[in-house]
Amino acid sequence: MHCLSAGGLAASVLIGIVGAWTILITPGLLAVVAVQGALSDQQLGYVAAWEINAMAVTIGLSTFLLPRWDWRLCVAVGLTFIIAGNVATAFSAGYAAITLTRTIAGAGEGIAVGFAFAAFGRAENPDRAFSIYLVTGALAGAIALLYLPSWQESVGTRTLFLANGALGVLTLGGLFWFPHGRVAADDPRATALCNRRLAFLALIGVFFYFGAISAMWSYAERIGQASGLDAHQIARGLSYGTFAGMGGAALAGLTPRRLGRIGPLLVSGVVSIISFRLLDGRLTPHIFIIAMVLLLFAWNYAQPLLSGVCSDADPRGRIVCAMGSIQTFGMGFGPAAVAATLGSGNFSLAVWGSCAVLGASLLLVVSAIRTS
Repeated sequence: MHCLSAGGLAASVLIGIVGAWTILITPGLLAVVAVQGALSDQQLGYVAAWEINAMAVTIGLSTFLLPRWDWRLCVAVGLTFIIAGNVATAFSAGYAAITLTRTIAGAGEGIAVGFAFAAFGRAENPDRAFSIYLVTGALAGAIALLYLPSWQESVGTRTLFLANGALGVLTLGGLFWFPHGRVAADDPRATALCNRRLAFLALIGVFFYFGAISAMWSYAERIGQASGLDAHQIARGLSYGTFAGMGGAALAGLTPRRLGRIGPLLVSGVVSIISFRLLDGRLTPHIFIIAMVLLLFAWNYAQPLLSGVCSDADPRGRIVCAMGSIQTFGMGFGPAAVAATLGSGNFSLAVWGSCAVLGASLLLVVSAIRTS
């Protein structure tokens, strides 16, 4: 059986973080895009939706490329798109141009994420590999969100997008350790069967779960701004929340298997809904921080559990890779849905809708686990 080496794991984590960078720092990135293109709140939601949905499409495409193409070559193509999209964004202005450049970047990000997820599945302990990825990504995202307003003030938005492109260039060097993707003929995963019912219901639940999470996460910066919070107060809340997400991911890896997944998933859902409700109404800096801490903690706690459900559905790893596509479509659906409710500039409808969708999505996953 081919297992992921330590170098391969490190390369996969870096590739996965670069691919998911938009997701990790969505509120801060939207604030930078808003300045770069002088975009409205509604336009920002649609820009985010185009980029994230492009990610979803190419993650889905990666599912079909996994057994056919060399993984290193595919990731190299994805990183090239990321580099080109970010450099183009740095020199773009206006809604149409920025939407196009972010869509190009999103296509590359999806390829990177899809193949990184598949590589994690090759690790001797996939749960631990995903946990390392989530914790490392949360740490990087927290640092970026904390300092992003200061960086933006000091170097400007163009330099920030060029820096994102440079990060993609550096990541190309890690492809030497990234797996080729070939599976040995005697690997038991080569002939494993898929539990289609569990896979179907779990993927539907994942779509709506991430849609609800993204609806609040993508607009967190704008919600704080609507309450009169300044950029540094918002950055602290987003950063503290991302640090809390590290704790959530770590706790998911430490949760005893005897507890199963149903109870922990339901608890995470309750915590998420509480965090959503805290965002409805006038916010103080402390309430904003608490909301972000609860949101990111519950989100990162639930994600490994949902990945585990999808792994159970198909040991060959196809459903986990497909989950990456489905959850990214959900992440794109969320901000677009919120944008459609912002005619009055009030976020209350978006908050209540997100609560209902998230609760229903987790109940669907729980039902799938019970009946499978």
